[in-house]
Amino acid sequence: MEMMSEMRTKEKIEIIGRKVHGVGYRYLLMNQAMLLGIDGFAASNQVGRDRRQKVLVIVEGSREAVRAFSAFAEMNWPEEAEVSEVLAGDFDGFVPKMTDFAMILTAGQIVKAIPIIQEIESNTRETAESLREDRLLRMEQDIRAIKAKLGMS
Repeated sequence: MEMMSEMRTKEKIEIIGRKVHGVGYRYLLMNQAMLLGIDGFAASNQVGRDRRQKVLVIVEGSREAVRAFSAFAEMNWPEEAEVSEVLAGDFDGFVPKMTDFAMILTAGQIVKAIPIIQEIESNTRETAESLREDRLLRMEQDIRAIKAKLGMS
């Protein structure tokens, strides 16, 4: 059993830069961790003391998978991200299961999306009503014009 724990490792990775929030970083990293078979994962957006944005990632899995993940994180980022440094080091705290983090992240994104969806629905309804009113006005104008041409006004 002890040999099994020696083969597993935990790591903390900090991705720091001018723009690392709101660019899909956590999803990119979570997807790669899943592809590598990492079973412990969490990532959070933070702001450092120097006011720079930071994505803090903790992972747990086989040494090989964690090393591959760390190399990926150092070399790959979302197209819109502006990264100035990537710091990696050992971690000895709790790392949640990948599935738990995925559910929490998805639920958080849904909560953020609900007001946006409601606003879109409201705007769509208002636009449809406005278009109906415009169409009705144009039809009334066309009817008046036809009646005038026919001498029926």
